[in-house]
Amino acid sequence: METVNNFQNQGQFEPFNRNAWTAVTKQMYYGVLIYSLCGVVANVVSPIISISSGVSMLSGNGGGGGVAFNAIISLAIIAGYVMFFLGLKDFRNVVNLQDKDAVQKLFTATIISIAGYVLGLIPLAGWILKGICVIVSCIMMLLGYSALRNSQTFPTIAREGASKLYTAMILSIIGAVIGLIPVVGGFIGGVLDIIAFIMIIIGWKKIASV
Repeated sequence: METVNNFQNQGQFEPFNRNAWTAVTKQMYYGVLIYSLCGVVANVVSPIISISSGVSMLSGNGGGGGVAFNAIISLAIIAGYVMFFLGLKDFRNVVNLQDKDAVQKLFTATIISIAGYVLGLIPLAGWILKGICVIVSCIMMLLGYSALRNSQTFPTIAREGASKLYTAMILSIIGAVIGLIPVVGGFIGGVLDIIAFIMIIIGWKKIASV
């Protein structure tokens, strides 16, 4: 997607290519929608499947449904992150020069997230590696959104959205840490992820509406 930098280097926000902004943020929004929604589903459903699989194994009926579910949901999350990643590549060329460092943090964080979910497909140790990557990614996104919400060159409505995303990342970090606790952590993390999911959607809606 061809985009241009339509901002002044001096830090003044001026009229810009609204079509470019809209096209890029729309792609990012749908990417976020996919990986966030799938993440919520994973945190809510996975513990239930784990318990069900455990009961099935004890009764001698086997229990491999959880592996298939986790693989499918992980691939869907990766697809969402890739869509978001591709949007961020162009978003770096749409924002003001002063905001590029913040967007770059989001860009790097997304790469880490994708790597984490790929590693998560590895049996046994994969979920630990994924959890570490997700936490690191959330921290980097937290820093990126913090910079954007305090930016003097980011549009006012977009700053409001970044503020929502900043809070959502805090909840996501807490949820990711708690989620490392077997079974119970998934339920608690799921609740926090639902709240974070709502805030993320609202936040990106605001950014996309500029």
